[in-house]
Amino acid sequence: MYYHRSSVIDSLRRTPEKLAYFYCNRAEENRREPKGILCTLVQQLAQSDSQAGLLTQVVDIYNDREKNGQESAKLSLAESQNLLIQITNIYPQTTICIDAMDEVDKDTRIVLLKCLKNVIQTSRNVVKIFVTTRMDLDILAQFEIFPKIELQPEDNVGDINEFIRTKIESSIVDGLLLYGEVSIELKEEMYNVLHQRCKGKYVAR
Repeated sequence: MYYHRSSVIDSLRRTPEKLAYFYCNRAEENRREPKGILCTLVQQLAQSDSQAGLLTQVVDIYNDREKNGQESAKLSLAESQNLLIQITNIYPQTTICIDAMDEVDKDTRIVLLKCLKNVIQTSRNVVKIFVTTRMDLDILAQFEIFPKIELQPEDNVGDINEFIRTKIESSIVDGLLLYGEVSIELKEEMYNVLHQRCKGKYVAR
């Protein structure tokens, strides 16, 4: 099916498994740098379900840094990776969602990929990685040994077509497209252009 990324997250939030997610963006430094991405994942997973505070593993690190006057220092990559393993060992199942993995800098994302791969391999419990990305070879290579489901544009052509059709129709009805004054010919042209750009195949009705 065709899902907006927020729909995927909302769906996973309704399940009993632990969830962490991150939206990458190469235009923002804090959204393309592995250390910041891993820190954010740790922050989300470290929130205890049974109490308002953080899990003991994270509190212990903060206390140690406070003693050494380093409480404002960010977690290192190794610390984040180790914490992710410890935290995923607590929960029966953990899902980590990363949107637009290919937006992470190509020269540094190998570090992120290896950390996530190590978490999957090392955790005692089930850890699922849900990634949206272009099919870059370095990303595919790191997860080649794991079971995976790859979705190509042609796999959900029908859902994409229906989504585009619905959005165009509602925009015309609401007067958001040319104040609702859209000819049948122009509407068909908009369908075709949008389908081509999303690599879907337009089927006229």
